[in-house]
Amino acid sequence: MAASDASELTDGEILSAVLAGDADRYAVIVKRYRRALLNLAYSYLGDSQSAEDAVQEAFLNSFKWLHTYDSRYSFRTWLWRILLNVCHRIREKGKKLPVTSTKLQAGQSDESPSPLEMEVPCQALSSLIDRERRGQVLQLLDKLTPIQAEAIRLRFFGEMKFQEIADAQGIGLPAAKARVRNGLLQLAKLIQNTCQELSEEHV
Repeated sequence: MAASDASELTDGEILSAVLAGDADRYAVIVKRYRRALLNLAYSYLGDSQSAEDAVQEAFLNSFKWLHTYDSRYSFRTWLWRILLNVCHRIREKGKKLPVTSTKLQAGQSDESPSPLEMEVPCQALSSLIDRERRGQVLQLLDKLTPIQAEAIRLRFFGEMKFQEIADAQGIGLPAAKARVRNGLLQLAKLIQNTCQELSEEHV
C-alpha cells in the first residue's frame, strides 16, 4: 500500500496491520500525532530537547506495549497517557515545572466543539500559540489550579477534544468544558496583568 493511501487509514486499521506484522506501518501513527505530542510535551517540560526525548520515548513505549492496548477505547487517549507518564517522570527528575496529578484514562468519543464557544479575549488564545511568548504562557499556566492548567494543556497543546479531556480527567463533558473555559478566563487576566506591568515599566 502506498504511503498516501496508508495516511488515510484509521488508527484502528493501522494498528491492526502493525499487530499483524507490518511494523513499518507505525510510522504513519508517528507522523499523524508527533506534532501534537511535541507541543504537549513542551508545555509540560518547557524545553525543546526534553520534549523531543519524551515524545520519542512515548512512541517507543507505545509500540513496545501495543499488544496491551484495548481497541474498545480511544487510541489517542492511550497514547497521550503514555506521553504524560513519561513527562511526569522527567519532571520528577528535573523539577523544571510543577507536576500536575491528572492520570489519563481510556476515552472513546469523537466530539470536537469549537474552542471559541467560550467567551475569552482573543489575545489569550493567540498567546497560547505565539512562539515568542510561549515560555511566558507556560509560566502563567503554573499560576492556575493544576486541573485547569492540565485541561488547557490537553486542549490547546495536546489538541484533545473536549470529550477526550473529560475522559482523561475522569469528569463529565460539561465539567471539562468549564475547566477549560475558567482556566482561559483566568489565563487571560494573567496575560493582561503581565502586559500592563510591562507597559508601566516602559513609561
